[in-house]
Amino acid sequence: MEIFSNAMLYALTTLQQWVGSYGLAIVLLTVGIRLLLWPMNSQQTVSMRKMQELQPKLKALQAKHKDDPVKMQQAVMQFYSENKFNPMAGCLPMLVQLPIFIGLFAALNSPEFLVKTANEHFWGIDRLYHTLYTKAGEPLDGKFQVESKDKFSSANMAELTMKDGTVVEQHVADKNNIVQAFPTPMIPGRPIRLVLNLKALGIDDAAQQSYYKQHLQSVNLLLVNNNSKELEQVTFKPILMTDKSTQFSVSVPTLKQPSEGLGINLDVLVLIILYGIMTLLYQRVMTPKKKALEATAEAAHDPQGEAQAKMMKFLPLMFVAMMFFIPMPAGVMLYLVVTTAMMFIQTAWVNYSMDRQLGHTAPKASDQIIEIKAK
Repeated sequence: MEIFSNAMLYALTTLQQWVGSYGLAIVLLTVGIRLLLWPMNSQQTVSMRKMQELQPKLKALQAKHKDDPVKMQQAVMQFYSENKFNPMAGCLPMLVQLPIFIGLFAALNSPEFLVKTANEHFWGIDRLYHTLYTKAGEPLDGKFQVESKDKFSSANMAELTMKDGTVVEQHVADKNNIVQAFPTPMIPGRPIRLVLNLKALGIDDAAQQSYYKQHLQSVNLLLVNNNSKELEQVTFKPILMTDKSTQFSVSVPTLKQPSEGLGINLDVLVLIILYGIMTLLYQRVMTPKKKALEATAEAAHDPQGEAQAKMMKFLPLMFVAMMFFIPMPAGVMLYLVVTTAMMFIQTAWVNYSMDRQLGHTAPKASDQIIEIKAK
């Protein structure tokens, strides 16, 4: 995942240097990705249209050989071959886009991105890393806004300052376990003590740990609250414990939660609604013969077909509902909105081009019902 995250972060940073905004960089990156995948996605749309047109014949073929599964499988494969149809063709674009989405999600949640966009606003979006239900405190002000069970992660690199003045850049081995917070649970408004985990920092050898405890003066680290995505820079210093051991820790003040709670980020809510609208529109053009297929399934008394038709109705609503439970950053929602809008435009254009090329429009449901009854 780190490879995809670093690639997306590099691409966003490069575009931001050209256009001056990470929000606009996300839009341009999305458009660029969709244009690169345009031929592949066009083929996917053509494949889906062909599958819809072949579905009645395929159902009839399966019904004909329903008592002989082996012969049915052979007949289906021959049917695909004769009609030059690859049932797996539609999966490839999804597989290609998955690492892109995962990389972008990880990049927008990374401390490196948070520090770059700490004070950036874009088209009414307050923060590109905000999720629907959480709001971070003011970034880089030396105070964390916390809830009782919050956890922290770090940036990829830490700055180690030795007692002789030497500064060393250290790659963090385990960003998610780099610190331990006390007290547990945390109390908003009271300071928290963060203890550095040298092993997670990448210093796992006992001899190395002993050396650094003697010669290390401080560790500067970017920390992010995993819940609110608030970013702060903290400096750990060695403290001699009562048992004569050395521990690197820091005390950080926290803010009391506002009486009305963290609330909802309306800008992210608007993006979710826009995503829902675009998903419905895309679903509509992606299955232009949906009503005809529903009528065909009902006329043929095909329970599986009826179930699939009903699922197609509620699938967009399910995707939108998921956005209310998955902590999706505003930047990722912006990517989803632009992606779905371009997929809608592309699919509508492919459908229009195919109808013009074939010289006909989608058959009416009544025509398909009459044909089935006649058989």
